[in-house]
Amino acid sequence: MSQVAGIIAEYNPFHNGHLYQIQQVKQTLPDASLVVAMSGNFLQRGEPAILDKWHRARQCLQAGADLVLELPFAAAVQAADRFAYYGVWTLKQAGVTDLFFGAEHSDYDFMKYAAIVSEISGNFNQYHESYAETYQKIITEKIGHSIDQPNDVLGLAYAKANLKLNANLKLHPIQRKNANYHDMQLANQGTIASASAIRQAVFDQKTEISKYVPQFTLQDLKKEKTVSWNDFWLHFKLELLTHSAQELESIYGMREGIQYRMIAMAQQAETCQSFAQWMKAVKTKRFTYTRLSRLATMVMLHVTQADIEYFYQHPFIRVLGFNNNGKAVLHTAKKKTQYPIITNVTAKDKKEIFNLDYRVGKGYQAINGAEQDLKHAPIIINDVSSKTP
Repeated sequence: MSQVAGIIAEYNPFHNGHLYQIQQVKQTLPDASLVVAMSGNFLQRGEPAILDKWHRARQCLQAGADLVLELPFAAAVQAADRFAYYGVWTLKQAGVTDLFFGAEHSDYDFMKYAAIVSEISGNFNQYHESYAETYQKIITEKIGHSIDQPNDVLGLAYAKANLKLNANLKLHPIQRKNANYHDMQLANQGTIASASAIRQAVFDQKTEISKYVPQFTLQDLKKEKTVSWNDFWLHFKLELLTHSAQELESIYGMREGIQYRMIAMAQQAETCQSFAQWMKAVKTKRFTYTRLSRLATMVMLHVTQADIEYFYQHPFIRVLGFNNNGKAVLHTAKKKTQYPIITNVTAKDKKEIFNLDYRVGKGYQAINGAEQDLKHAPIIINDVSSKTP
């Protein structure tokens, strides 16, 4: 079987670090096609993407990917393990054989660690600390050292999903260069900065970012509507102010009565005049910023437990774009997978299997003004080369 490389990504936005990663894939497996499973318009940590999924998918293809698949909302806006599970699941359906990902410690044997911690169980209801802190303590105890850097955490999650799904992917950690994941300042040296720092610079409009992103990303960031949580703040606040705590109980991820605190803080107009101020006011030891941000996304889009469970029972693959090589990979995948592969969203899809993602797309469209799903065909980039997967 020919090799097919895979990456699980968000590209928020696509920058030189991402380009470097794709170049490393090409150097390692020069004859392999490259499939990217990419988050849609809302991301793993519970924030809207700075550019919509179509612009980010095109950037990915321009950078060298052959096929871009969307991680559906119910798979993308999740804690690391569930995000990784559906990322690996998506790549498996596409026939991927090798998974590449950035890591703070590329020398870690992630598959070995995954085997050690795959059956972790314990009391995660310690009210003086977050789930992540409790889980990290058990990881450290089992492995002998912590795995607490963002990309390392995802690397371990990918390895665990690889085991659980029996996907048999070969893992290729790529050493993260220059910038740390959470850096908010652009690096003075080099041409690689964190996505967080680049987004901050875009929103502040005070710093030139041209040396940190490819030209096609720069053009999109200058030309297209960029989106942040600030654009959704009033709508989100309205959701909290017009729904009772009981009505919010059905929202996915709502736990431990946190909705009472969420509503109470939204009512304090003098101290919560922005999403960031609200987050700071609501945060507790048990509810981290990331967990609250994901929960806020669910409230804003009114995503229920039933919505998420429906996806678990009816998973699908969504195609965002491809070139000739990607078309060949997709053709093979359609023959082998038993799950629906959606290239064009139909009226039936939007009422049934694609209903949640269609609603979420409309929510994003309300801000950026561009149709996200219905009558939106995949991006097709024609090239002269061809590989057979």
